[in-house]
Amino acid sequence: MAAAKPAYKRTHSAMNTKVVIPAFNLSGGKVVGAGEGGELPSDPLELVKSFGIVGEVVVYDDDAASGADSKDNAKMMDMLLDILPCRLAGGFTTNERVYDWLDKGASQVVVEYAAANLGFLDGVPKERITIAVTVTGIEGDNVLVAGGGAGHLKEAMEEIAYYGTRLLLRFADMPVDRSVVESAKALVDGVKGMMLNVEDVAAADDVAFLDAKGIETILNKPLRNGSLTIAAALGAVLVSDRADGLIPTVVVDEDLISLGLCYSNDQSVSEALKRCVGVYWSRTRGLWIKGLTSGATQELLRIDLDCDRDSMRFVVRQAGSGFCHMEQASCFGEDHGSLGALMRTLIDRRNNAPAGSYTKRLFDDEALLKSKLLEECEELMAAADKREVAFETADVVYFAFAACARHGVNLASVQRSLARKALRVRRRPGNAKPAGWKPGDPSPDAPVVPAAATAK
Repeated sequence: MAAAKPAYKRTHSAMNTKVVIPAFNLSGGKVVGAGEGGELPSDPLELVKSFGIVGEVVVYDDDAASGADSKDNAKMMDMLLDILPCRLAGGFTTNERVYDWLDKGASQVVVEYAAANLGFLDGVPKERITIAVTVTGIEGDNVLVAGGGAGHLKEAMEEIAYYGTRLLLRFADMPVDRSVVESAKALVDGVKGMMLNVEDVAAADDVAFLDAKGIETILNKPLRNGSLTIAAALGAVLVSDRADGLIPTVVVDEDLISLGLCYSNDQSVSEALKRCVGVYWSRTRGLWIKGLTSGATQELLRIDLDCDRDSMRFVVRQAGSGFCHMEQASCFGEDHGSLGALMRTLIDRRNNAPAGSYTKRLFDDEALLKSKLLEECEELMAAADKREVAFETADVVYFAFAACARHGVNLASVQRSLARKALRVRRRPGNAKPAGWKPGDPSPDAPVVPAAATAK
């Protein structure tokens, strides 16, 4: 797998960067350019099933970028944030809009350097801001950029570094120039905590070149027109010290519990991304689609590459009798203690409850479930020692998870909701609701805007 690839020596600063971040544009709540050549689906929720496998996406709001207020785009972006981490771009020219989407869980907001004076970002946490600049040409040693108060990237860096921690480099009507990228990288390396992203390279080898330098590649147009694929981008950076070129691939479930060890190559990774299922390379049988004959299928949720790019981790949702050929969940033995195992058992009880199942009784009696959950919360607060606290917490978790399972909500959805809450910038005071308050009533617990955001 690695024999024909150029060897770009990776720097230490490159160890924690993503290889590629897929991007797409939205208009009217639909994917722009669907079917141009890459055969992208028009439904964003369908698209992120494959794009999201590499962990994060960039969503460009074309309507907001043109000054239009698209409720369809806003609704769709909010739905996408329920599924996976998203960097949002397009129309971010006011303090309020930036705060609104950071509070909704956007991992990054991309602000155009040419869009406006960046002063509206005063008070916004800079670690959540990406500043996008468009390269218009080269003048001697200077990189020319559009917009803003500076014509050269070097002159613009002070303002960019003041308001953001990521610089996104675009090239206007010209191919990606590696000498320009290296000049920009030198400027970025001079700012502590700053990262460089480059958009829309032409070839997989460009991805490998950037990855070796710790520069993340954002792919938009190449994915839309089919000139480059995510599989090709990943394949360009993977290396193997094995004679057969295979890449060791650790397979884990949603809780990152190890299920087993497999091997991958370019073909299997391409098929896995195409089908969004667990596909590997068997050393004896060749291409192996897990569960194709046994029924123990895998939904592929994420692919992670290790820091040296010589191994991978597939995060899957396992179905059927389990991953192991011994008809158990894991090749390393059964998992009985994780929260994920509990949630999966409870969800299974909705349709496969044995006779006399207490969990099934809770599903059928909402009043009982509510009463037990409140009761266990009271007992937890009354617990006096560590052992008792742990015991009562386990009961609260069980009944809370039963409430989730009753509505078909899995642990991944709960974890994603927690992740979105953690990304809020404007925090609520967290005061207790007044006596008589009930769900649906207006909340008196309004968010608090950080002091720095109001200081202009």
